[in-house]
Amino acid sequence: MRINVLTPGFTTSNGAALLFPLIIFEGALREMSIEVRLVSRGDPRFMECDILAIDSKEFRTEWRANTEGPPDLLSSWKDAGLRIFWFDTSDSTGTLQSAVMPFVEKYLKSQILADRDRYKKRIYGGRVISEYYNHTAGVVDEIGGAVDEPIRAEDVSKLGVSWNSGLADYSTYGPLKMGLYRRLGWNRFLRYPDVLSVPATARSNDLSARFGATYSRASVRYQREKISEMLSDRLDTLKLNRRGYMNELKNSKVVISPFGWGEITLKDFEVFLTGGMLMKPSVEHMDTWPNFYEKDATYLAHNWDLSDMEERIEWAIAHDRERQEIAAEGQLRYTEHTSGRDAGEKFATHVSEIFLV
Repeated sequence: MRINVLTPGFTTSNGAALLFPLIIFEGALREMSIEVRLVSRGDPRFMECDILAIDSKEFRTEWRANTEGPPDLLSSWKDAGLRIFWFDTSDSTGTLQSAVMPFVEKYLKSQILADRDRYKKRIYGGRVISEYYNHTAGVVDEIGGAVDEPIRAEDVSKLGVSWNSGLADYSTYGPLKMGLYRRLGWNRFLRYPDVLSVPATARSNDLSARFGATYSRASVRYQREKISEMLSDRLDTLKLNRRGYMNELKNSKVVISPFGWGEITLKDFEVFLTGGMLMKPSVEHMDTWPNFYEKDATYLAHNWDLSDMEERIEWAIAHDRERQEIAAEGQLRYTEHTSGRDAGEKFATHVSEIFLV
C-alpha cells in the first residue's frame, strides 16, 4: 500500500510529531507492506497512491483566511478517485474542521473525545475545557464562543485516533535538531532519545510548574492563571531557558502540566524523559494513541476545578514510593513507544489498523 502524505513538513510541533515516526519507523512500515511518501501539492507523484493522507496544517493559511480553497480542492481530489484520510493535528480534542467531512473517508485526530457524539453539537470555544469554565466559572471569550459546525450523525463513524504529539524528540536539544532537519533534510538529526533521568534519582526540588498563561482566549488561559495564583507563594512559574528548564525537571519530584490550547502539552513528554511524576488535570474524557495517560498510574490526576490540587501535591511529595511508581510507569509507557526495541512494530501495527480498512 502506498500512502502519500500531503504536508508542509516540520513547520509546527504537532506537524513534526505526525511525521517524525513515519520517518523513523519507515523500515517497520515497509515490513507491513506500507510505503509512505511525503509530498507537496505540486509533486508529480501526487496522484500516485492508494491513499492521500493530509496533514491539516497544509491548509492552515487558507483556514485562517476563511477561504473556500480546502473544500474545493478536496472535492476535486475525491472526484479524481483519491481516497482521502484527514489528519487533524490541532491541539484540542474539541476542535474539529467539520467542513472537510463530506470529502474524506476517515477523519483522524491526535486526541479525540471518548464520547464521539459530542461532535454532533457545538462545543463552546471549540474546546471542552473552554465549555467547562464557561459553564462553571462564567468565563467568556472576548473573541467569540462556539466555533466550527457540528458534524452529521452519519459522519461520526469516520472519526478515529491517529497518534499524538509524543512521538517526536523532546530531549534538551530535540527542538534544535528537528529545526535542523527542517532546514537541511538530513535524517541523522532525527532519533528518539534515551531517558535523561530515572524516577529513583535523588531530587531536591519538590515541585516544578513552569508555564505561560498568555493565550488569546480567556477560557483557555483561565486554568493556568488560577494554578499560578494558587502556587504564587510557593514557587516561581515563569518560564526558563531550555537548558535551565530541563535541568529543573531532572531535579523535580512533581511536575505540574496544565492544559493549554489542548489537553496534551509537550511538557508531558519532557517529564516522562526526565523521570519526575507528571501531574495534570484528568484526561479521562479523551482517547489517544499511544495511551500515555492512565489516571493515577502514569500520571497523577486532579480535578478541573482545582479543588483537590493542593492536597494531591502534598500527597505526592510525602509518598516517595507511590510517586516514583507512577513516574516509572509513565516513563516506561513512553519509552516503549519511542526508543523501545519494539516501538517500530507497535507504531506500524497501529498505522496498518488505520489504513487497512
